[in-house]
Amino acid sequence: MISTRTFKWTYAGLWTLRICFALLGTGYIHPDEHIQNGEVTSGDLIAYYTIRTWEWSPALPVRSIVPPFATTGIPVWFARFFSKRHLIQAVHPVLLFRLERSAFLIISGLIDYSLTGLVPTPSARRLGLLLLASSHVMITFQVRPFSNSIEAVLVALSLLFLRKISSPKTLDKSYFLHLLAITFVTGIFTRPTFLIFGTPIAYQVAFGTFTYAKTATRWLRLVVPPLFTAAGTCAAFLVVDTLYFRGTLDDLVVTPLNFLMYNFSSQNLAEHGLHPRWLHVFVNFPMLFGPWITWLTVRTIVDSATLFDEKNCTSFEVDVLRPTIIQMIILSLTVLSAQPHQEPRFLVPLLLPIIVLIANTGRLTHVGKAFWVSCSIFNFVLAVLFGILHQGGVVPSLFHLHSMVGDTSLGTRTNIIYWKTYMPPLHLLGVRERDVSTGLISFVDLAGASQNDFVASLSASDYDRTFVVTPVAMRYTLSLAIKDCMELNQSIFPHLDLDHISESMDAGVLDGLRLGVYTLSRNCVFV
Repeated sequence: MISTRTFKWTYAGLWTLRICFALLGTGYIHPDEHIQNGEVTSGDLIAYYTIRTWEWSPALPVRSIVPPFATTGIPVWFARFFSKRHLIQAVHPVLLFRLERSAFLIISGLIDYSLTGLVPTPSARRLGLLLLASSHVMITFQVRPFSNSIEAVLVALSLLFLRKISSPKTLDKSYFLHLLAITFVTGIFTRPTFLIFGTPIAYQVAFGTFTYAKTATRWLRLVVPPLFTAAGTCAAFLVVDTLYFRGTLDDLVVTPLNFLMYNFSSQNLAEHGLHPRWLHVFVNFPMLFGPWITWLTVRTIVDSATLFDEKNCTSFEVDVLRPTIIQMIILSLTVLSAQPHQEPRFLVPLLLPIIVLIANTGRLTHVGKAFWVSCSIFNFVLAVLFGILHQGGVVPSLFHLHSMVGDTSLGTRTNIIYWKTYMPPLHLLGVRERDVSTGLISFVDLAGASQNDFVASLSASDYDRTFVVTPVAMRYTLSLAIKDCMELNQSIFPHLDLDHISESMDAGVLDGLRLGVYTLSRNCVFV
């Protein structure tokens, strides 16, 4: 049993760690953490040059504009407002980066708050909070602007509202029904996969309110007003999205429908990578939550299916939560595994439900030190991997290049080439749209292009200066003539490139974990 004092200090330490990883950790998990949010809000509000991906195509937009503007858009707008008041030309990319992370850091606290209301026993609640706060998912995924991070918060709040509605102590159930209606619509417009996580909650709410109302008439009186609230919220999303993407209300934009249409096409999914159907269950789930949590989850589900231990059900609310969460886990794994494109972050919303399920069974009070030590090591290693090391040089390289090319008043024409890295989030480069359109600054993302394509891009570079950004290990693979033309301008450590492990190992420990910003000599001729 952990004392209150020890809990407070440990929990405060874990929150400090989350803050540090949020504001200082430049690890780059997936391009979606930028292109689904910051690239859009910064491009619209600050007029920085950004890249709009297929998700934001006006022809068939699959993302609602409301969640990005409600999360990173608000702090970016305030930053722009105060920069104009103080006659500052633009918002610095470092400030942009930290504003985005700060927004999601604050939002992540809603998951902690939800857990306090979902685990009634004080000792189990404290252990649950420690398990949640020490998870690498909270330290890395939840503080990044993923749509999955917003979805996870909305799932947590929906479970909290379910418990409030199911509690005999709640006299005004309609208030929480209205909140749940707004949350559900917001979740669907954030990611339509929210329906998968929310269906068991909706079923329990419908069943529970009908039992409470006792008659169909009273039940309809209870649920119809929240349904109107849901309809009003849905209408608001439709209007905002349609005006944003079309500029008029004549052609209605329904982004959740577009999302489903796009993802039901196997040809579209193939462009993003096809995975075996077992990946979520046997790889992604254990990688996100750890082997011990996976084992406790499986054991709890099996025990619930074979026998019902009334000693572990301290209240009706907990009794409602257990089957709801089990249904959520099984349904989400089943439906998401049916899709051939499977990424770990798709399962992020399950973190809180799983911890609530385990904590409410009382199992956390019986685990030993080996459990906590092994979980801590597992989460720390993955937090460092995803939060610091993985593609960790891409964002700092943009900050460095901003200091080099940010002032275009001299008229120097600059070309920037990225090769063998994740797609750089260009709003963190902080160059104006007009500087790119007038040709003062050019940007080329070669991604994983071949050496021949890379050399061809160097040959086509006819600018006053050219910067090449690539892992130091990839420079080792180039011919001597090309290497002699690339002068190291800045070396960024750490940068782990998991897509080119063999090249990184050949370069050695230090060079294999560095990203280089090179200046290309103008006197070189590439053939």
